[in-house]
Amino acid sequence: MKKTLVAATLASLAFSGGIASAQERICGTDIAIQHLIANNPQLESAYTQYEADVKQRTAALEAQNTNAAQKTTATYNVPVVFHVVLSQAQIDEIGGVSGIYDRIASQIDVLNTCYTGQNYNTDKGKILTQFQPLFGNPNITFGIAHTDPNGGGTTGVEIKIAPATFTGFDVTDNNIKKSSGGGFTTWDTKYVNIWITHITTASNGGQVLGYAYNPGLAQSMGDASLAGVVIDYLAFGRRSSIRQKFFGTADKGKTLVHELGHYFTLKHIWGDLPVGGGTCDKTQPHSDDDVADTPPQKDANQSTCPSGVKPNCTNSPGGEMYMNYMDYVQDACMVMFSKGQVTRMQTEFTPAGGSYQLQFNGGTLNWPTGISAVEAKNTFDIVPNPSNGVFSINFANTTADLRAVTVVNMMGQSVKQINTTEPANSLLIDMKGMPAGVYTVNCRFDEGIVTKKIVIE
Repeated sequence: MKKTLVAATLASLAFSGGIASAQERICGTDIAIQHLIANNPQLESAYTQYEADVKQRTAALEAQNTNAAQKTTATYNVPVVFHVVLSQAQIDEIGGVSGIYDRIASQIDVLNTCYTGQNYNTDKGKILTQFQPLFGNPNITFGIAHTDPNGGGTTGVEIKIAPATFTGFDVTDNNIKKSSGGGFTTWDTKYVNIWITHITTASNGGQVLGYAYNPGLAQSMGDASLAGVVIDYLAFGRRSSIRQKFFGTADKGKTLVHELGHYFTLKHIWGDLPVGGGTCDKTQPHSDDDVADTPPQKDANQSTCPSGVKPNCTNSPGGEMYMNYMDYVQDACMVMFSKGQVTRMQTEFTPAGGSYQLQFNGGTLNWPTGISAVEAKNTFDIVPNPSNGVFSINFANTTADLRAVTVVNMMGQSVKQINTTEPANSLLIDMKGMPAGVYTVNCRFDEGIVTKKIVIE
């Protein structure tokens, strides 16, 4: 990355791509990385080497995948922890603490749909015919961690109420990732760390919806704690009611899909250049995404929902792949990764990849052994178990602080949720019509979550 690119990108924030009308989709990943390099010029070579390593690993995996006997078909199970830092007024905007948990559940569902290609049949009509054969399935599933780095139980969600004067965290600093800066300290790389907060930019107050640091890049830059994703609270989760507050059209959970693409090494589909500064001269540095099957594209399709063929830089059939998650279109129009992007992401799970260790920490998705205080206080039975889909949760004592019951399938997807406000000694759950299998029942109390398994036959 040339210093001129860094300077131009930062300057452009004041005049074009960095700020935009309130409804435009802005990703801060390139802004954050380029700001870091601008202030630490010695990191240019580290960034260049990181990019070269990713390309080399991708080429090796592409060569392997041409051999059907060696083709990568693994599923990668990824534990996630959410760090939430908002003022009480901002928490109230999204439905209080229960609203936070609701958005997290819906977001996990979106991630597991998009990162396992389950949306293909539903969204096929949004993919131009030319690109349908290029639809890729990353085979990455996400689940909320229930064991913390110290081996203790956790809901996988930490919430800190910021002062009433809180105006957000700047995309060009890293205070959100430091308890000393008012945020939450990064958990180790056994987890994907996701911070939910309000994001601002340094000098102009323009809105950034999210940004990400790849783990390998963060380590190359000399600060492994940078790894993770930061998402603005109004671009997080999926809308379930017209009354819910979201930022513009960023209401279907695709911002985090986009940012996790960056986390797993993907670039914007037009390259690293600032919005409005793209070029069709792909010999220029940072003007392409280094993925062979995404057509060369000059610039972002920002906050639009195109239709039909939009000519690309080479006027190849199909035009621009604007329905790609790594463009800037509206959430409703983002529906695919290409097969080449999938290969690049999967290199993260090879031994030299920054996310290699993630796949070996599935145990963090389980509650630790032993009886916690919340479990001792709030014991319950599920009857009958196995069940035909209708079962009761019977509490040993009438409980007044039960806040929600969530049923999760083996993919980590929430399939049933009941919010509660009144004391109860039992609840009837009807899941008739759900596929047979093992499900997890999470009962969330004020002081924590108690979980049990239910078998549906």
